[in-house]
Amino acid sequence: MLKFKQLLLLGVGLEIIIFLVSYSVSSGLAETFRYAARFSGRLSLIIFLLAIWQFSRSNNSSEEELSQTYSITAVFAILHYIHLFLLMTNIELNGLTLIPHKLAGGALAYLMILLYPIFFDRIKYKKTIHTIYFLYVGFVMAMTYIARMGGEFEGAPPEVFHKLGLGLVIAAMLYFIYRKFFKITSK
Repeated sequence: MLKFKQLLLLGVGLEIIIFLVSYSVSSGLAETFRYAARFSGRLSLIIFLLAIWQFSRSNNSSEEELSQTYSITAVFAILHYIHLFLLMTNIELNGLTLIPHKLAGGALAYLMILLYPIFFDRIKYKKTIHTIYFLYVGFVMAMTYIARMGGEFEGAPPEVFHKLGLGLVIAAMLYFIYRKFFKITSK
């Protein structure tokens, strides 16, 4: 498994490539940020799936396994905040309308994503807090894909990828629930 610095460099490098490719295929800055936000979100999905898989297969007691989970969730937090910057810039440049009551759940998820790695080592009720984190963030991601499939996002028409993303998030959450609640982890 990659260490934190390696994973972070890889992730930031991929974010830069996403932006440069988006810039090269776009007709203007507004479209660049639209594409960059879209594909940056997909990169965040991959890192989240890696984090939930890593934590699902751990037995919560091994320092090495917890360290790997920490590294992945810390990189996920950093990359997801790059995604947030791209997303907010996309919203501003394209004049998209935000509906405040629909943002509350996502705002809480962003806050959790930011704070989780900061407080990771200080979490007292580890199993409960980790479980809440992964299930809630996964739930918000799933709801985002459902909303996208329903055409609820201005400037982002439904795509086949939204179904794939939803399926991956649901599968990861079911795997997580199975491993943490119904199967005794091996090791």
